[in-house]
Amino acid sequence: MFVIATALTEEYHSHRVLEMLKNIPDLTWTPAIPDRFKGYTVEDMKTVFSKQMYQKSNIPTVTYRSVSLPTSFSWLTQKPKCLEVRDQGQCGSCWAMSAVGSFSDNRCISGKDATRVTYSEQYEISCDHIDRGCDGGEIKFDVAFMKNNGVPTDKCVSYKSGKDGRKRVCPIKCDDGSAIPAHFKVLNYENVCQGEESIMAAVTKGTVQTGITIYADFMYYTSGIYQHKYGALEGGHAVVIVGYGEENGVKYWDVRNSWGTAWGEQGYFRIVRGKNECDLERECYLETV
Repeated sequence: MFVIATALTEEYHSHRVLEMLKNIPDLTWTPAIPDRFKGYTVEDMKTVFSKQMYQKSNIPTVTYRSVSLPTSFSWLTQKPKCLEVRDQGQCGSCWAMSAVGSFSDNRCISGKDATRVTYSEQYEISCDHIDRGCDGGEIKFDVAFMKNNGVPTDKCVSYKSGKDGRKRVCPIKCDDGSAIPAHFKVLNYENVCQGEESIMAAVTKGTVQTGITIYADFMYYTSGIYQHKYGALEGGHAVVIVGYGEENGVKYWDVRNSWGTAWGEQGYFRIVRGKNECDLERECYLETV
């Protein structure tokens, strides 16, 4: 028992691993110990990932096509004010962050909201009991919740997970005691992971929710185009594809994380495109708002 406890309280990041990563030839990304996770123990890091790995969806895929796709595209440059980086804290709520975040993006991108409105991840965490709150969830279930139940705004039910939000009591009133107004719902959702071109075409319509398998080396990412090179599998994670491009002959996806703006490239990361790197192109949803 003492040995197990000691291992869990050790710092997650290792300078030995960092030096090894720095010496990998032709690495397309820059490794370091991110400020966001400095001092995190092995046990602390367990709260960040989803304990439930993403399983193959039984929802039919839809192939998106476009006559002439641009060689690069990103909502970061097209409509940057429609995007926002959130921080899930020490809670495995990435599944809600990605689903509700993409919904918030796309209502702004489509003009349904004149400016970006942040909708309530906390409401989905507390009320979607098919998924498991801070212990993770599956993206095929959370998009269904967004269609069937919807969510109020974050102004009504603010994010609390990692604190008292772990209690998962589905609120019947807004934080200020007023009645929760009518919920905002996803009209439809489609699994657009049917090859690289299909995802690219879908991204030009709106941001796309997807899952990624996290390996240990990803936790040393600070910038560049990530490719998995080293380390054991850590768990599942949900993120949002916001664009794509190419740099020095390497094709990539622009992806938003939910670890705050102090992580990665101001809260985003790039990852190799067209190779299903870390399962990023396996299951992804475009939400119609």
